[in-house]
Amino acid sequence: MPDNRAKLDTEAKIDKLLVSAYPQTAYLVSAELSSDNVDDYGPTNPNGERFMEELFRWKEITDNQDEVPKDVWEACYTAIASANASLQAIQEMGNPSSLSPQRGEALAVRAYNHFILVNLFAQHYTKENAATDLGVTYMTEPEVVLDPKYQRNTVQEVYDHLIKDLDEAIPLIDDSSFGSTPNII
Repeated sequence: MPDNRAKLDTEAKIDKLLVSAYPQTAYLVSAELSSDNVDDYGPTNPNGERFMEELFRWKEITDNQDEVPKDVWEACYTAIASANASLQAIQEMGNPSSLSPQRGEALAVRAYNHFILVNLFAQHYTKENAATDLGVTYMTEPEVVLDPKYQRNTVQEVYDHLIKDLDEAIPLIDDSSFGSTPNII
Protein backbone atom coordinates (compact mmCIF):
# COMPACT_ATOMS: atom_id res chain seq x y z
CA MET A 1 0.00 0.00 0.00
CA PRO A 2 1.37 3.46 -0.84
CA ASP A 3 0.63 4.84 2.63
CA ASN A 4 2.11 1.90 4.56
CA ARG A 5 -1.23 0.34 5.54
CA ALA A 6 -1.51 -3.40 5.89
CA LYS A 7 -4.03 -5.15 3.70
CA LEU A 8 -6.08 -7.53 5.83
CA ASP A 9 -6.49 -10.35 3.38
CA THR A 10 -5.46 -13.44 5.35
CA GLU A 11 -6.50 -15.11 8.58
CA ALA A 12 -2.97 -14.67 9.95
CA LYS A 13 -3.08 -10.89 9.40
CA ILE A 14 -6.45 -10.67 11.14
CA ASP A 15 -5.06 -12.67 14.08
CA LYS A 16 -2.12 -10.27 14.35
CA LEU A 17 -4.39 -7.22 14.22
CA LEU A 18 -6.66 -8.60 16.96
CA VAL A 19 -3.72 -8.55 19.36
CA SER A 20 -3.93 -4.73 19.19
CA ALA A 21 -7.67 -4.76 19.97
CA TYR A 22 -6.86 -4.72 23.68
CA PRO A 23 -6.14 -1.34 25.30
CA GLN A 24 -2.45 -0.69 25.87
CA THR A 25 -3.12 1.67 28.79
CA ALA A 26 -4.60 0.56 32.09
CA TYR A 27 -7.53 2.45 33.55
CA LEU A 28 -7.10 1.25 37.14
CA VAL A 29 -5.22 4.29 38.47
CA SER A 30 -7.67 6.75 36.92
CA ALA A 31 -10.65 4.78 38.19
CA GLU A 32 -9.32 4.29 41.70
CA LEU A 33 -8.10 7.84 42.27
CA SER A 34 -11.29 9.32 40.83
CA SER A 35 -13.47 7.27 43.17
CA ASP A 36 -14.53 7.63 46.77
CA ASN A 37 -12.07 4.86 47.62
CA VAL A 38 -9.33 7.41 48.37
CA ASP A 39 -8.77 9.41 51.53
CA ASP A 40 -8.08 13.14 51.46
CA TYR A 41 -5.22 13.96 53.81
CA GLY A 42 -5.23 17.61 52.84
CA PRO A 43 -2.32 19.74 51.65
CA THR A 44 0.15 18.15 54.08
CA ASN A 45 -0.13 14.66 52.58
CA PRO A 46 3.46 13.36 52.54
CA ASN A 47 2.63 10.77 49.87
CA GLY A 48 0.74 13.11 47.57
CA GLU A 49 1.75 13.70 43.99
CA ARG A 50 0.36 16.32 41.66
CA PHE A 51 -0.99 13.59 39.35
CA MET A 52 -2.84 11.85 42.17
CA GLU A 53 -4.19 15.14 43.51
CA GLU A 54 -5.47 16.22 40.09
CA LEU A 55 -7.24 12.91 39.53
CA PHE A 56 -8.71 12.92 43.03
CA ARG A 57 -10.04 16.46 42.63
CA TRP A 58 -11.25 15.87 39.03
CA LYS A 59 -8.96 18.62 37.78
CA GLU A 60 -7.25 18.83 34.41
CA ILE A 61 -4.24 16.51 34.40
CA THR A 62 -1.06 18.53 33.92
CA ASP A 63 1.40 15.83 34.87
CA ASN A 64 2.74 13.58 32.12
CA GLN A 65 2.01 10.15 33.61
CA ASP A 66 0.88 6.83 32.25
CA GLU A 67 -2.76 5.95 32.71
CA VAL A 68 -4.12 9.50 32.57
CA PRO A 69 -7.76 9.62 31.42
CA LYS A 70 -6.81 11.02 27.99
CA ASP A 71 -4.49 8.06 27.38
CA VAL A 72 -7.18 5.59 28.47
CA TRP A 73 -9.65 7.25 26.07
CA GLU A 74 -7.22 7.08 23.16
CA ALA A 75 -6.11 3.50 23.95
CA CYS A 76 -9.69 2.23 24.07
CA TYR A 77 -10.72 3.89 20.81
CA THR A 78 -7.50 2.67 19.15
CA ALA A 79 -8.32 -0.86 20.29
CA ILE A 80 -11.90 -0.44 19.01
CA ALA A 81 -10.51 0.66 15.65
CA SER A 82 -8.50 -2.58 15.46
CA ALA A 83 -11.56 -4.64 16.34
CA ASN A 84 -13.66 -2.85 13.73
CA ALA A 85 -10.98 -3.25 11.05
CA SER A 86 -10.84 -6.98 11.86
CA LEU A 87 -14.62 -7.28 11.65
CA GLN A 88 -14.70 -5.49 8.31
CA ALA A 89 -11.91 -7.68 6.91
CA ILE A 90 -13.73 -10.83 8.05
CA GLN A 91 -16.92 -9.58 6.41
CA GLU A 92 -15.07 -8.76 3.17
CA MET A 93 -13.68 -12.31 3.18
CA GLY A 94 -17.27 -13.61 3.25
CA ASN A 95 -17.49 -14.39 6.99
CA PRO A 96 -15.84 -17.82 6.68
CA SER A 97 -16.55 -20.18 9.57
CA SER A 98 -12.79 -20.57 10.05
CA LEU A 99 -12.78 -16.93 11.25
CA SER A 100 -15.76 -17.26 13.60
CA PRO A 101 -13.57 -17.29 16.73
CA GLN A 102 -11.77 -14.15 15.56
CA ARG A 103 -15.10 -12.49 14.81
CA GLY A 104 -16.30 -13.39 18.29
CA GLU A 105 -13.12 -12.06 19.86
CA ALA A 106 -13.35 -8.80 17.90
CA LEU A 107 -16.97 -8.28 18.98
CA ALA A 108 -16.15 -9.08 22.61
CA VAL A 109 -13.16 -6.74 22.83
CA ARG A 110 -15.12 -3.99 21.08
CA ALA A 111 -17.79 -4.35 23.79
CA TYR A 112 -15.15 -4.46 26.54
CA ASN A 113 -13.48 -1.24 25.39
CA HIS A 114 -16.80 0.58 25.15
CA PHE A 115 -17.66 -0.71 28.64
CA ILE A 116 -14.47 0.87 29.99
CA LEU A 117 -15.21 4.14 28.19
CA VAL A 118 -18.84 4.46 29.26
CA ASN A 119 -17.98 3.70 32.88
CA LEU A 120 -15.07 6.14 33.07
CA PHE A 121 -16.39 9.00 30.95
CA ALA A 122 -20.15 8.97 31.44
CA GLN A 123 -22.71 8.62 34.17
CA HIS A 124 -22.98 5.14 35.58
CA TYR A 125 -25.92 3.09 34.44
CA THR A 126 -29.13 3.62 36.37
CA LYS A 127 -32.42 2.26 35.16
CA GLU A 128 -34.11 5.61 35.77
CA ASN A 129 -31.67 7.80 33.80
CA ALA A 130 -29.83 5.57 31.31
CA ALA A 131 -32.11 6.54 28.42
CA THR A 132 -31.28 10.25 28.82
CA ASP A 133 -27.76 10.32 30.31
CA LEU A 134 -25.11 10.92 27.67
CA GLY A 135 -22.72 8.04 27.20
CA VAL A 136 -19.96 7.70 24.61
CA THR A 137 -19.96 7.13 20.89
CA TYR A 138 -20.29 3.41 20.15
CA MET A 139 -18.08 2.79 17.15
CA THR A 140 -19.26 -0.08 14.95
CA GLU A 141 -17.46 0.73 11.70
CA PRO A 142 -13.87 1.57 10.80
CA GLU A 143 -13.20 5.28 10.53
CA VAL A 144 -12.62 6.17 6.87
CA VAL A 145 -13.49 9.89 6.74
CA LEU A 146 -11.10 12.66 7.65
CA ASP A 147 -12.32 14.60 10.72
CA PRO A 148 -15.65 12.80 11.17
CA LYS A 149 -18.37 14.14 13.43
CA TYR A 150 -20.01 11.69 15.80
CA GLN A 151 -23.11 11.67 17.96
CA ARG A 152 -22.79 10.52 21.55
CA ASN A 153 -25.01 7.61 22.38
CA THR A 154 -26.97 7.57 25.60
CA VAL A 155 -25.77 5.26 28.35
CA GLN A 156 -28.70 2.95 27.54
CA GLU A 157 -27.76 2.83 23.86
CA VAL A 158 -24.15 1.98 24.74
CA TYR A 159 -25.29 -0.88 26.98
CA ASP A 160 -27.70 -2.09 24.30
CA HIS A 161 -24.81 -2.22 21.81
CA LEU A 162 -22.62 -3.97 24.40
CA ILE A 163 -25.21 -6.66 24.98
CA LYS A 164 -25.80 -7.11 21.24
CA ASP A 165 -22.07 -7.49 20.57
CA LEU A 166 -21.62 -9.95 23.45
CA ASP A 167 -24.71 -11.98 22.51
CA GLU A 168 -23.26 -12.36 19.03
CA ALA A 169 -19.68 -12.95 20.25
CA ILE A 170 -20.10 -15.63 22.89
CA PRO A 171 -21.36 -18.45 20.64
CA LEU A 172 -18.53 -17.74 18.15
CA ILE A 173 -15.62 -17.95 20.57
CA ASP A 174 -13.86 -21.30 20.41
CA ASP A 175 -10.75 -21.92 22.49
CA SER A 176 -9.43 -24.46 20.02
CA SER A 177 -8.56 -21.69 17.56
CA PHE A 178 -6.11 -20.16 20.02
CA GLY A 179 -3.84 -23.19 20.08
CA SER A 180 -2.91 -25.31 23.02
CA THR A 181 -0.80 -24.14 25.90
CA PRO A 182 1.42 -26.49 27.83
CA ASN A 183 0.26 -27.60 31.24
CA ILE A 184 2.42 -25.62 33.64
CA ILE A 185 1.40 -27.42 36.82
